[in-house]
Amino acid sequence: MKNIAKQAEPINSKEEYLSLFADDKRGKALKAALDIRKFEIDLYWKRTAFFWAFIVSIYTGLFASLIKYIEAPCRYAFFVPVIIALSGLGFFFAVAWHMVNKGSKFWQVNWEKQVSLLEESKIGPLYDIFINPRQAKRKRFCPISEFVFSVTKINMWASSLIVLLSLMGWIMTVVWLCRPYIPKWQIIIPSVIVLLGLVLLAFFSDGNQNIKTISESNKPICKNTIDMIHIL
Repeated sequence: MKNIAKQAEPINSKEEYLSLFADDKRGKALKAALDIRKFEIDLYWKRTAFFWAFIVSIYTGLFASLIKYIEAPCRYAFFVPVIIALSGLGFFFAVAWHMVNKGSKFWQVNWEKQVSLLEESKIGPLYDIFINPRQAKRKRFCPISEFVFSVTKINMWASSLIVLLSLMGWIMTVVWLCRPYIPKWQIIIPSVIVLLGLVLLAFFSDGNQNIKTISESNKPICKNTIDMIHIL
């Protein structure tokens, strides 16, 4: 069954956003947004734990296979495609973890924006009031002081580093195993499968692909654009 594109109208101001909710429903909408935001944050760390466990398991298997192969290359020659596959899978799941981090961050920000827009009319700007981060800059390197680090940004930097290291490891493994006495298919086939998986992951993983935004050509440009859309 073919997906029908959903029409979406850009929301350019807080007033436009609030007009979508009746006054008596904004309190319920705020409660729902808070609950979903909390749920997204909880899922963010559960997904991180899942990928950490999976990546550690892959590299544990890879190192065990490498040790066996190095000890007796002739006896464990059949380990070559396994080593290439595990090394490639390590890179694949590192990329997947980084993409999941970015996707989770997107939805977290989405619900934080909606909480910010809804809360003022019901409970006041609770989530928009926080300690001035400029006053904390001198505490960046103090081991016992608080600092305005972004936990999700740190996690995404960590996943970026794992992606880079796993890519280097995969390339170095392929180069190391490119020897005259090793059949090339044992290297090429698992590498091609991993590359195909990466292509599918990179280009066919977008969410809400069937949303079509209505043109804003007839609307005036708003100074306080909040960059959201409303599905019609």
